[in-house]
Amino acid sequence: MVWRQGSWVGPSAAALSLAVYLFTLCPTVYVEGAGELIGATYLLGTPHPTGYPLYCLLGRLCTLVLPFGSPAHQINLFSALGAASAVGLLAAFLHRRGLAAAAALGASLAFAFSATFWSQAVIAEVYGMAMVGAVLLLWTGLRAIEGGTQRAWLLLAYVAGLGLTLHLSMVLFWPVLALLLWRHQRQLLRTWVCLAQGLAASALGFSPVIYLVVRNGKGEAFHWGTISSVGQWWDHLSGALYRDSFFSLPAAAMLLNLQRWGLQLAGEFHPALLPLMIWGGWVGYHRDRRLWSLLAGAVGANLVVALNYHRDPNGIGVFFLISILAGAILLAWAVQDLAERGPWGGRQAAARWGIGGLVAAAVLGTQYAGADRSQVGVAHQYGVDLLACLPPGAVLLAEGDDAAFVLDYLQRLEGMRPDVTLYNRMGRGRDLLTGAELQLAAGAQARLRAQREAQLIAEGSRPVYYLFARRLPLEGYRLVPAGLAYRVWPQAASLPGDGLAAVPPVPAPASAHLDPWVRKIQSNYAFMRGEERLARADTAAALEAYREAASLGRDSRSTRFNVALIMLRANKLDEASSEAEAAVRLDPWNPEAHRLLAQIRARQGRQGEIDILHKKAD
Repeated sequence: MVWRQGSWVGPSAAALSLAVYLFTLCPTVYVEGAGELIGATYLLGTPHPTGYPLYCLLGRLCTLVLPFGSPAHQINLFSALGAASAVGLLAAFLHRRGLAAAAALGASLAFAFSATFWSQAVIAEVYGMAMVGAVLLLWTGLRAIEGGTQRAWLLLAYVAGLGLTLHLSMVLFWPVLALLLWRHQRQLLRTWVCLAQGLAASALGFSPVIYLVVRNGKGEAFHWGTISSVGQWWDHLSGALYRDSFFSLPAAAMLLNLQRWGLQLAGEFHPALLPLMIWGGWVGYHRDRRLWSLLAGAVGANLVVALNYHRDPNGIGVFFLISILAGAILLAWAVQDLAERGPWGGRQAAARWGIGGLVAAAVLGTQYAGADRSQVGVAHQYGVDLLACLPPGAVLLAEGDDAAFVLDYLQRLEGMRPDVTLYNRMGRGRDLLTGAELQLAAGAQARLRAQREAQLIAEGSRPVYYLFARRLPLEGYRLVPAGLAYRVWPQAASLPGDGLAAVPPVPAPASAHLDPWVRKIQSNYAFMRGEERLARADTAAALEAYREAASLGRDSRSTRFNVALIMLRANKLDEASSEAEAAVRLDPWNPEAHRLLAQIRARQGRQGEIDILHKKAD
C-alpha cells in the first residue's frame, strides 16, 4: 500500500522542519501579540479573541514537560512543534493522495520554509497550530466526500469544530466542503439522524472553548477582557472586536490588497517557482479534481474575506496562509508532473528527488535571512530598557499590542520591576477598572478610565508615565520625554538640570533586519531620543534622531505619520511632505494621514490639492 510504504514521509518532513525551526527559534519574547499569548498560555489565561483555547491548553502542557528555558522560549518552542506537525501532516496527506514521497516531502518543506509561515513558526503565535487544523480539514473532508461513510462524516464534523478552537479562519473551508458534500454525498446529508450526529460531533470538537469561561479572570495570567455572560463569550469566540474592520473598504482598497496578495504569493517561496505553481494548478485540476476544487474554494473564500479587511499592512500577510498552503500543494503536483514528463528515461525516481530537493532548498535559502529569529532579542531589550528608565514605585500607562504586551510579559513571567504598576489604557491585560465596572458600556468604560488616570496624576504620590504621548485627562500638566516613556510633569515646574532619564542606544540588530516589527521597536529608541533632544532645545540633533526613526520604521505608518507631524512643526515642509506621503502609501485609507498631508500642502501653498485630500479623508 502506498501509505504504508511511505509512512516515513510525514515524520521525516516534521523532523526536518523542526530542526530548522529550532535553529532559527526566537530565544525570548517577540513583538506585537507574543507577550500577551505567552502570558495567557503559560499561566492559563484568556488571550485576545477568539481565545485559542486549544493552543493555551496544549502549550501549557508542553511547558510542563520542558525542564529548560524561559517561559517565552518554551512557548516559542511549542509554536515550532505545532508548525512542524502541520508540515508533517501535509507531507503525509499529499503522499496519501498518490503523490510520490519526493514530491510530497519537497512541497511540504517548501511550505515549512515559506516566508510567512516560517516567521510565525519560530515565535509565540497560533498560526502553526491553525495550519494543523487546515490540513486535517482537507484530509477528513476528502475522506468524507469520497468515502461517504457515517464514520468519515462524523470525523469531519469533529475536526470542523476542533478547527475553530485553533483559528476562526478554518470556517473558510466550510462553504466548499458543504458544496462538495452535497454534490457527492447528498444521501448522507439528507438523513436527519446523520445531521444531528454531525452537529453533536462538531460540538464535541468545539468543546475546548469552555476553557475560556472556566479560566477567565482567574489567577495571575493575562486576560484580554471579561467573559461573564453568554453575549461576552460569543463576542470573544466570534471576534466581534474586529467586525468593523471587515467589508468596509472601497473597491480601490480591495484592489490594493489583491496586489499585496499577488506580490506576497510570488515571494513566499522563490520567484522562480511561480511558473511551477501555475503549472501545478493545471496538473492538479486534471489529476485530483476534488482536492483542486477544495483548494480553489478555500482560497476564494480566503480572498473574499482578506481583501475586505483593513489593518496594518505589515500584519495582513498571515491572513493569506490558506493561499500559501494551496501554493505548496500546487508545487507538489508540478514536481510530480515534471519528473514524469522530463527526459529522465528510467530515472524518474531520482528526478523526483532532485527536483523536490531543489524546490525545498531554493525556498530555504531564499527565506532564511528574513525568518531567522535566533539572534533577535530587541523586544525583550526594549522592555528591559524601558522599565530601567522608571523610578521606584512608578505608574506606567501603556496601550497598543506590541510594547505594552512585552512589558506585561516581563512583569508577569520574569518578575521584573514589581514596584512598577502597569496599566493598559485600552483594557487589555491589567485594567484601571475592576469588577462590575467592566460590565459597563464601552463609552462609560472609557470615561471612567480617563477619570482614574486623572486621579493618579492628581494624587501625586507616585510618578506617572505614559508609553506614548497622549492628551492628558487633567489640566495643568504636560508630558515630558523621560527615557523611553513620557513623564507627567506640572506645567509650572521646570525640568531638573540633569534630565529625567537618558535614552538608551538603539539595540542590535540595526536596520539590516528584515522584520518591520523589529525595526518598529528600534525606531522607538531613535524617536524618543529626538523627543528628549527637542525638549532640550537641541533642534538639529532632534531632527537627525527623527530622521533615523523614519529610516528604521520605514514601513510603519504610525512612525512615518509622527515624523511628518514633527517636521511640519519644525517647518521642514519638504521632509514633512515626504513622510506624510509615505504614511498615505502605507495605508491609503487612514483619514488622519490625508488630513496631515492637506495641512502640509496648505503651508506649501499648493491649494489645488487640499480639497482632494480632504475628500479622501472623509
